[in-house]
Amino acid sequence: MQEKLTLELHNRQQAWQVIKTQLYPFLAAVLQGGGRWVLTVDRRKLTKAQNRRYWGNGVLKQIAEQAVVNGKLYSAETWHEQFKRQFIGVIELPNGQVVGQSSSKLTTAEFCDFCDKVEAYAASELGVTFYDLMRHE
Repeated sequence: MQEKLTLELHNRQQAWQVIKTQLYPFLAAVLQGGGRWVLTVDRRKLTKAQNRRYWGNGVLKQIAEQAVVNGKLYSAETWHEQFKRQFIGVIELPNGQVVGQSSSKLTTAEFCDFCDKVEAYAASELGVTFYDLMRHE
């Protein structure tokens, strides 16, 4: 017997189809065996495709290759930390220093908004010209 079912819902029509064809049969099977079950519905966190577009050969790599600040290039990891602090927020450490809040906890919509802000800032303030980002989605 399957112990877990994960379903991705995109819109009402598709969700109803998935509920009828996958959720109902699953519940019918597992509830016959007794026991207690929990049904949780969550907003999806950022996708692997979003992460690849941002990291991979996408946004951060292109910023790291092009953005020069005070005559210096910075790594993708350094830029990511800067952007987390700038656009998501910070967490204060016990010693008083701060680090950027995690981007991995953002929903797909929140991560999309974060990426839009990063790209707009990089283009307008750092002079970055993005190329071929669609391939990385």
